[in-house]
Amino acid sequence: MRDMPRAMATDRRYYGVVEGLVVENTGDDEGRIKVKFPWLDGRSVTDWCRISQLYAGDGYGSLFVPEIDDEVVVAFVHGDMRFPIILGGLYNGKDKPPVAPVDGQDQKIIRTRTGHRILFDDKTDQAAVRVVSAAGHTMEMDDSGTAIRITAATGGTVTVTADGSITLKAAKVTVDASAIELGAGASHPVPFGDVLLAAFNAHTHVVPGAGTSATPVPPLVGSAALSTRSRTS
Repeated sequence: MRDMPRAMATDRRYYGVVEGLVVENTGDDEGRIKVKFPWLDGRSVTDWCRISQLYAGDGYGSLFVPEIDDEVVVAFVHGDMRFPIILGGLYNGKDKPPVAPVDGQDQKIIRTRTGHRILFDDKTDQAAVRVVSAAGHTMEMDDSGTAIRITAATGGTVTVTADGSITLKAAKVTVDASAIELGAGASHPVPFGDVLLAAFNAHTHVVPGAGTSATPVPPLVGSAALSTRSRTS
């Protein structure tokens, strides 16, 4: 590949749009790329081309840089081929969309090269916004079921961290876990389920002047009487 000849760039004006292929997309602090034009000679390469973004300003906006060999549509400022601008990307017979179009065009998606996805679903009975990582971690805002779900992929964990306080406010809070563990910084331990039952049934009463009593009759029939969803080992 070679740089586009100066005479070709300065003497020719093109007022339409053309297709190009990305050949370089790193090393420029303005987020620009270089392209070649297969329809021209397949070898000449442009200088850095600015990319039309959704939103652009001083230190803010969006940034979507095409990948190497992606097909893009190119225009030229005032038709001057020295100043190309990338207007957008193009799918073709080789590069297909990340999902097949659906009836009614109810789904819109952004998918990265490695598989991270943001999906907008406008279908009446499935309306939702989903953010999915390549590993399968999911955050879903389900309008049809009026629910918000955060799911870690198999073997993953979910951590909520704050320098201040964390507040849960709901009509009902349910904790479903095989074990509940408080960190070392907790001021008081909180036993649940079998642990609380065993501790309660094994305790003894100190009777003044009479020594220590025998173990009292267990007042509970099982941990289910405490909480079937708060068992600990």
